[in-house]
Amino acid sequence: MDHLDLSFDHLFETRQQIKWWPWVGSEFSKSAVKTMILGESVYRWNEGEAFDKRYALTSGLRVTHKNHALKFDRDSRYVRNIERAIFQRRNPSDTQKQSLWLSVAYHNLVLDFMKSVKRRPTEEQYQAGWTAALDLFDVMGVEQCLVFGVESLNALRLASREERLHFNCERHPTKVGRFCARSALVHTKSGRAVKLLFVRHPSSFFSWRKWAPVVRDGLDWEFAEARPLPEAHVPDTVALKSAA
Repeated sequence: MDHLDLSFDHLFETRQQIKWWPWVGSEFSKSAVKTMILGESVYRWNEGEAFDKRYALTSGLRVTHKNHALKFDRDSRYVRNIERAIFQRRNPSDTQKQSLWLSVAYHNLVLDFMKSVKRRPTEEQYQAGWTAALDLFDVMGVEQCLVFGVESLNALRLASREERLHFNCERHPTKVGRFCARSALVHTKSGRAVKLLFVRHPSSFFSWRKWAPVVRDGLDWEFAEARPLPEAHVPDTVALKSAA
């Protein structure tokens, strides 16, 4: 698949719990700070064969992420809002968007698909996901991770305890509305220190303008900066295109 670094696939192949292999951008291994963006769940978006065929393959998450992230005019809230917060712009350029997604890895924490958007992962699913993610941090050399949502924090604490890993977490000093981000540090089995920032899930009730200082200051994003282009004025009343 275009835009991907496939050099980790032989390692993913030996980890049967990873049903859908992470998106690893083609520039990830060259990045000054190796970064993972960690989503939450895959939701069944289609009752027909299309969903089953896609997610029967290890490439399922990669295909979905490419469709959302690299189709730049697609109004996919979770990718567009994170781009806006990272670049602190309502309309990051296509060059900036591509620079970001080619430089990072993207993975979903929960290793099973949810049957509908109304379903929530169980604590056991979160913990299994964190056990797998902590292993991925090690084998991929991840140094920092942006995590969507804070609901899995206790599961990370439990997974770290079971794996006998050092873990600490604190509330971020900045509160956005009623939501408070979390900053954490975990050491993997090899002793690698990984910095984590937990933010509100960007697909709902996410004010990118308010979250931008938290996201920008909480992790290092200089590696993903593309040369800024003049931003065209787009009235707030103009809706972005939406694709099925």
